[in-house]
Amino acid sequence: MPIRIIQWGAGVNGSALIRAVHAHPDLELVGCRVYSDSKSGVDAGTLAGIEEIGVTATNDRQAILDMDADIVLHCPRQRPDLSENDQDVVDLLASGKHVISVTGTYSYPAAHEGYAERFEEACRKGDAVFAHTGINPGFICERLAPTLTGLCVDVAAVKVEESFLCNTGTADILFDVMCFGVEPEQWTADSPVGRLFNFQFVQMIHHMAHALDVELASVRHEAKVVPAHRDIEVAGRVVRKGQVAAIVQSWEGVPVDPDQIRVRKDTVWVIAEDIPGYAPKKGWQIHVEGKPSLDLLLRYAPEDDRTYIPESMVGAAIPMIAEVMAAKPGILLPRIFAPFRKRIATP
Repeated sequence: MPIRIIQWGAGVNGSALIRAVHAHPDLELVGCRVYSDSKSGVDAGTLAGIEEIGVTATNDRQAILDMDADIVLHCPRQRPDLSENDQDVVDLLASGKHVISVTGTYSYPAAHEGYAERFEEACRKGDAVFAHTGINPGFICERLAPTLTGLCVDVAAVKVEESFLCNTGTADILFDVMCFGVEPEQWTADSPVGRLFNFQFVQMIHHMAHALDVELASVRHEAKVVPAHRDIEVAGRVVRKGQVAAIVQSWEGVPVDPDQIRVRKDTVWVIAEDIPGYAPKKGWQIHVEGKPSLDLLLRYAPEDDRTYIPESMVGAAIPMIAEVMAAKPGILLPRIFAPFRKRIATP
């Protein structure tokens, strides 16, 4: 009997998951949640750019909550105010459905005091599992970087660097969520978008630390923006000269024990390839400082080396299904293969 899947959200990334579910022999798409009237009533396959598959998308939230399914692939609209998305997850879990979210928001809910409890309670109520995945947050820092330390006999620090050309994103993501094109003084670490990204990536740092058995005293966040040196047309809009064209951020975990492993994430997002001093590098770089020290560059193979591949952003949700179906109710953290830890717990 196939595993019954609901797709929550059918934008660029959600459509990639619809295609993946439909192509998988062990999965069956049984429902699709959309937000707009224009998409409601349309076949999910049509929304995803494939043939009709006999599943009609709906913007009726309650109809999705009432639907019988095993797993919801949660790929909602991104917005600085997370309260609506959080409530959706809580209600889905309480209705008895497992949830795998690819939003970047739930990498390690326990990082924020009091935040994980409502999800844990919903898992208990619905006998359900809540998991988070994706690529970043979700995979590079949380799974891949700790696994790489398994080659070492000692580790001092782990750093992940990302440089990403964002010019193929949609206008609502680039301008309304990420806030490219605003005046530089409007984009600060304390602005709504700054707080959103900090909320997400602080969880990532805590997740890395958890995998490496490191207790953190705090997470340092630094952010700056770079103004455009020219007018830049992108996604049907224009970033004017002097407006935000690059977003540069870093997060660094501060261990309680200064001799413990240090973890850091550096992120550079640019709206064009020619921003002075910020030419985007392709891929993700992981650096492990230890014995031995290691560098890993992960990038798309040349034949698939495009700016944005939605399957890579959210495709990790598909193999995560097997982990979720086998897990006990509660918040599920992804498995890591033998990361290095300074101390070894014994029975």
